[in-house]
Amino acid sequence: MNKQAQIPVHLMDDWFAGIYIKSFSAARPFGSGYELDEPHRHDFYYCVLLDKGELQMEVDLQKATLSDGNLFLSYPGQVHRILSANLRSGWFLALDPAIIDPPLKDILDQCLSEVVKASAGPRLARDLSALLAYLHETHQDRERPFNIKIAHHLTNAFTYQLASAYLATERDSLNGHPSRSIEIVKRFRQLIRQRYHILMKPSEFAAEMHISAGHLNDTVREVTGFSVTQHLQQETMREAKRQLYYTDLPIKEISRSLGFDDAQYFTRLFTKITGSPPTTFRLDSRGASA
Repeated sequence: MNKQAQIPVHLMDDWFAGIYIKSFSAARPFGSGYELDEPHRHDFYYCVLLDKGELQMEVDLQKATLSDGNLFLSYPGQVHRILSANLRSGWFLALDPAIIDPPLKDILDQCLSEVVKASAGPRLARDLSALLAYLHETHQDRERPFNIKIAHHLTNAFTYQLASAYLATERDSLNGHPSRSIEIVKRFRQLIRQRYHILMKPSEFAAEMHISAGHLNDTVREVTGFSVTQHLQQETMREAKRQLYYTDLPIKEISRSLGFDDAQYFTRLFTKITGSPPTTFRLDSRGASA
């Protein structure tokens, strides 16, 4: 894997009506501009329905494996690459955030996991595959009246189903916590995703949520086991790890891009949170993946 000065961002500007959809039977389901093993970001959401086969990916340095009947969603801004693919049947769908229903976008941004993956039973997988086949047909027929409206509604219908399948799993892990506490944590996660590139204090998040900083911190710690500050630091360090692993940018430039005026302070904080200095992390992580 070649290291680069910047992490490439794949844009949506060459797609139709904010949608890109291909079946895995296509020669290049991920598009002609994709190098499968090269890390990159998207400025869009993308989803996978894997009917049959296996797909191994790396998402923000976490490995994710999809097999028969699995659903997957990646967020804008995440860095990922495909490690291996044995794609027998399934679908790849990318969508512009602008075409997602606002309530659905809230649901997606409030998911507590960074890797949104779920299993669809045989019936749901069959129904979703049929839905995507119809979406593909509609998307290709540029002369059909209202085809853009129809395609957008079908895209939202599929994404609602994916979110529903994921949330059923997430709900099981949150049993025992009050619904109001879960609501607060989900709203906090949503704000972090929306502001991941902006340094904000815990009190600023609390003010935007119209609760006290103490109440926010206590609730987040109760549900997740980590304080608000720890979540914010983890988000910042996640982006730092992306830059360290996938690019050759100097430490000073990375720290500046993350909002740190003092590179030495950034180095101390990174070392405290991750257990190793930035330069050591860069060397060790690349050696482990060689």
